[in-house]
Amino acid sequence: MVALTGCGELEVATPETATPSSTSRRPVATTSPTQAAAEVPVFQMPPDTATPTLSPTPIVYYIQSGDTLGSIAAQYGVSVQALQAANGIDNPLLLQIGQQLIIPTGVEEDYEAPSFLMPTPTPVPFGVRGVGFYETPVGSMWCLGEVVNTGVDSLTNVIIQVTLFDSAGNPVAQGDTFLTTTILPPSERAPFGILFLSPPADFASHQVTILRGEATGALNEGYVPLFAEQVSSAPSGEQLEVTGMVRNGAPEQSVTQAMVIVTVYDAEGIVTGFRQQSIALPDGLPPNGTTPFRVRLNAHGGFPADFSVVAFGRTGG
Repeated sequence: MVALTGCGELEVATPETATPSSTSRRPVATTSPTQAAAEVPVFQMPPDTATPTLSPTPIVYYIQSGDTLGSIAAQYGVSVQALQAANGIDNPLLLQIGQQLIIPTGVEEDYEAPSFLMPTPTPVPFGVRGVGFYETPVGSMWCLGEVVNTGVDSLTNVIIQVTLFDSAGNPVAQGDTFLTTTILPPSERAPFGILFLSPPADFASHQVTILRGEATGALNEGYVPLFAEQVSSAPSGEQLEVTGMVRNGAPEQSVTQAMVIVTVYDAEGIVTGFRQQSIALPDGLPPNGTTPFRVRLNAHGGFPADFSVVAFGRTGG
């Protein structure tokens, strides 16, 4: 299991429920961050995924809210060009909800889907929020955001794909990454980041797609809930320093490694940065035991307006 801390102000947070919950706290000093996101999507659920058969007959897919040709192509391991050719689509921006698409099969043996793993065979409950884009001094570009588990089961092996489109709806760049947390419990959130080394000069829109997510199953037994407590923040030069304690919430298991992830946001709730810190515990952290943490991080667009802390522990090496 994994636990994230709960919402609150600068005082010690009180979890809203008996189960772990995410903690969001305001930094002690703030400035007015600039709006850095190229586009801010609302929560978007991943499209239902039709299960391919072993028949040579093309698969029929009906477009749902949030779909793009790029996301549909990634689900089935075909190219956007093949989808357009098979369906006579000249302008990908003119897709309609409920529109029928023919998914060509057996025509692109040499095509490799640009994802780490095959897409999840069944739909999983995710939301995406706080997506922002930030240029770096060396000309690359970060895409940052958060994934929220909107289901009732803990999930793992979560892979996110971000596709950038030009004004005509053509994909011009694409990147994949794993979620920062190994396990994402129900109702919890965790950040992700994708670095585009050679971003397009400009792009008109973007699509965030969850390529994969699985129920944790037996993997969940190797993780225990950690609670962030006594959390505080202070400026440290141009950085934000977040300190506190993590407590082992497991009734019987000791923790040998703790992971703390701090995510920062601007005034609009857009993710402007995050940082992970691993804490080795060679002597073990017993049930209800605590250990301190200290994380310093930078934020894009100025000093952050808000932040959250997420923590989880492992029982083995």
